[in-house]
Amino acid sequence: MDDTVDTGVLQMELRRVFAHPRERVFDAWTREEALMAWMGPSESIVAGPVSMDFREGGNYRICFVEAGEPDKWVQGTYLTIRRPERLMFTWSWSAPVPDAGTETTVIVDFSEVPEGTLVHLRHLRFATQAVCDMHAAGWAGTFDKLARRLDDGRC
Repeated sequence: MDDTVDTGVLQMELRRVFAHPRERVFDAWTREEALMAWMGPSESIVAGPVSMDFREGGNYRICFVEAGEPDKWVQGTYLTIRRPERLMFTWSWSAPVPDAGTETTVIVDFSEVPEGTLVHLRHLRFATQAVCDMHAAGWAGTFDKLARRLDDGRC
């Protein structure tokens, strides 16, 4: 897969500046322990277990755990890894999540800015607007959690 964006499909974008060096923000996406500290849309949803074969062509799998709810699994393949500039990977939920089995693509760009690091996330190829909106809200909460974990030194 190339690095172009197909604008003819449903997609969402999120930009956030993190007050930390680009390498540190990028690295928070590359280690299982760090990912478990921040991945998930709220404090009540935690990531774990996480398995990562962090290389182009390698796979990852993340379990999202919330009290009283069935575990939710997402998995995918790393398509592009350019440290500390870009990550691109597939994203596919397992049942019981809406749109389970549909493969989408996530592109994350990391740019140095005077305030720290600008992270620009694009999540592409949603089947419905409702699922796109659900992911937009989920990624926004996840970025909030990432900012807190970077600030408190947990990743």
